[in-house]
Amino acid sequence: MATSFLSLKKSSSSGALAAMEGDGFEYALGPPDSGFSIFLAERTKKIHFIRHAEGYHNVATKETGSNDCLLRGDEPASAHHLYDSRLTAKGIAQAESLKAYLATRPSGSRSFTAFDLVVVSPLTRTCETALHVFGEPRRPGLPAFLDQVDAPANTPEFAAGVKIAPPRFLVREECRERWGHYVCDGRSELCMWRCYLHSYFFSLCSSHMFSHHCRVN
Repeated sequence: MATSFLSLKKSSSSGALAAMEGDGFEYALGPPDSGFSIFLAERTKKIHFIRHAEGYHNVATKETGSNDCLLRGDEPASAHHLYDSRLTAKGIAQAESLKAYLATRPSGSRSFTAFDLVVVSPLTRTCETALHVFGEPRRPGLPAFLDQVDAPANTPEFAAGVKIAPPRFLVREECRERWGHYVCDGRSELCMWRCYLHSYFFSLCSSHMFSHHCRVN
């Protein structure tokens, strides 16, 4: 038996289309050119993979035409000026541009895309990218209902005074490259990041494993 979803009424609670009236189950249509899913929007998880924005090591390899500029040479890796490379001004702008895009990208019953959890590597460029894309994370150990922020500006939710919980940031050592020869893949001491990004959850990262002294800009 064929089922037509086009004649279903919208839920009065969230605005999403009600798959079956009165049972609390809902699904939502995606962009017109992507088709749609009959999976229940509120009971599924979406995983987004985001590459870090432009770092100084990306600029160096582009200017020199090779990765040789990322080799340590005779000096300690941590003494190299591209060790654990940070984002460039262009990289920060790229991350902020993505943040602006997500604030206008509908997802589920919202007019924007929200996230529950951000899993990131402990490299400087990835932590910086996460911060500029997602903003300040939820404080470790604090439940969502006690850490609420405004919905993205210029959205109907913001105009209605809707509050949302920022995502938790989970830093995992397994997410970074560790077996290459390039200095950009070494990471700084976690003490620097714990002071700078106190809301990141670092407890699953070793304070000593694969760590080096912070480079000085």
